[in-house]
Amino acid sequence: MTAPDPRPPLRKVVIVNTADEGGGAERMSMAILDGFASLGIETWLLVGDKKTDHPRVVPFYLSPFFDYRPYENARRLAAIERRRRAEHWLGLEDFNHPYSHRILELTGSPPDLVLCDNLHGGYFDLRALSRLSRLVPVVMRLFDSWLLTGHCANALGCPRWQTGCGRCPDLRIPPAIRRDATRFNWWRKRRILRDARLFVSAESQWMLDRAKQSLLAPAVAEWKLIPGGVDLETFSPGSQATARRQLGFEPEGHIVLFVANQGPENPFKDFATVRLAAAELARRSPHERVEFLSVGAEGPEQRISPEVLVRQLGYIRSPDRMANLYRAADIYVHSALEETYGLTVAEALACGTPVITASRGGVLENVQHERTALIVRPNDPIALANAIARLLAAPALRVTMGAAGAAYARLHLDRRVMIEALHAWCAEIHAKWAVAP
Repeated sequence: MTAPDPRPPLRKVVIVNTADEGGGAERMSMAILDGFASLGIETWLLVGDKKTDHPRVVPFYLSPFFDYRPYENARRLAAIERRRRAEHWLGLEDFNHPYSHRILELTGSPPDLVLCDNLHGGYFDLRALSRLSRLVPVVMRLFDSWLLTGHCANALGCPRWQTGCGRCPDLRIPPAIRRDATRFNWWRKRRILRDARLFVSAESQWMLDRAKQSLLAPAVAEWKLIPGGVDLETFSPGSQATARRQLGFEPEGHIVLFVANQGPENPFKDFATVRLAAAELARRSPHERVEFLSVGAEGPEQRISPEVLVRQLGYIRSPDRMANLYRAADIYVHSALEETYGLTVAEALACGTPVITASRGGVLENVQHERTALIVRPNDPIALANAIARLLAAPALRVTMGAAGAAYARLHLDRRVMIEALHAWCAEIHAKWAVAP
């Protein structure tokens, strides 16, 4: 007879993230929320900003399970606000968020494990991690570099995060700060995280290697590469003509697609290079009709030339509509100086859309030059224009690359595999934690 497993099963998980709707990190948090629930885990998502009506998403400041009255003292609130204003003036990152210290109470019963995604965005006190990670296992999923830097979520090629920051080249990069206190912020993070015990995963080896060289490394008990994934039932190949008809697009002419939360205004996505590449195409081929579609924010149309148009479609909430946009496009273009993973690139591959990426970082782990994508130097509009022109002039190559991308996605980009891998790792962490002396 087999002896019963003495380790208690993983029953409840709380995810923490900035919001429940937005970019790739938000979409992945929601996927994990529903994916873990489908595996029989009681799962909640705590957010700084709730935007959906999902019943398992709870704002930090509005939990039905928590008594907020002790925190509503006017003198206490005024003191927090004075401290926040003073620290903002000094250039310090804002950690004045007391509910972060009550994570174990905000969803009723305490969870078996806390899964942290993005902790920046003005809602979380990083100092809560030390005590929290001694009470329950804390898994940290790295979607950007904020934990490694003196303020920015993406260093955009700056190497100062490796040596303590200071003399920041751009304080406006989100989360922006008023004055250059980046060296102090970096050392404060290092001091805070030194007393934590974290289990850290990333969707790309690039991000994992980066974190291993950073101030975060001493706090990490275990590292894990768990590549991201997409819903292959929704994001799958289909007829371009049908997609264009359903979306109300003209059947003729070329479509180049770009997707980013906040659209062209996203500071981490280099739409300026895409716009310059569009202008270069217009100069070279003034009679060729090309429409550049930007998804992520509302904005005015820009007529580059009589035949080349840049059009903003706003934020698309419907996955089905988003999949149709990938199918309608001749090319998906991704432009970013650094990219941790590139969820939109994965979605485009899954839909059989040829990809051009002008990026560095983890996004390159999911594309194969000349087979599923063309890879060009970041911030080089001429190189990007050359790649776009090449694919637009070669329909057979687009078909071949699209088919190869879809085949790759079926083998390597299945979200169910990602969810199962993350669940298995979390269950293993909880089991070891529960029986540790």
